[in-house]
Amino acid sequence: MKEINDYLLIEKIKKGDTDAWEVLVNKYYNQIYCYCVRRCYGNRSVAADLTQDIFLKLVTSINTFRYSGKFYNYLFTIAVNTCNNYCTKKSLNQTELNDSVFSIDVEKSMIDNIIENENSIIIQKALDTLPDMQREAIILKYYHDFKVKDIAKTTGVSVPTAQSRIQQGLKKLSKLLDRKEFLK
Repeated sequence: MKEINDYLLIEKIKKGDTDAWEVLVNKYYNQIYCYCVRRCYGNRSVAADLTQDIFLKLVTSINTFRYSGKFYNYLFTIAVNTCNNYCTKKSLNQTELNDSVFSIDVEKSMIDNIIENENSIIIQKALDTLPDMQREAIILKYYHDFKVKDIAKTTGVSVPTAQSRIQQGLKKLSKLLDRKEFLK
């Protein structure tokens, strides 16, 4: 059902419907922005710029979308490539997370929110130490619920390579999170 709505929006966009653009951007903006924040070591201003670039690239390429796969994967392919290009061109320095990247459920108690926030920061800190390809695969799998085959397609690698990146990244994360200095 979600894909049908995306396809209908794309048809309207191709016919010049600006309201459909707004709906599509609003639907995916937060997911793309959060992906960019995680890829950019928590740097929100860079993530905002990259998110804007991604949607500008989408504007220029929407007419080439072929309906042969999920639009979500098409958009994330643009996001992955844009972030990879940025990281290749720029030497990113790891920044401290000033705010939590993760949304907090209003119904949770204050203590639960604090614990969740601290855990999120610890996990993000460990995630930031992984090689780009492993970090990217884990972010797509666990933060954006991509299937391994979709990760492979989005990143331009084989399914076994995508699976290997996830497994190797998880092993490294597990070791990192067991180390006491990470839990400080």
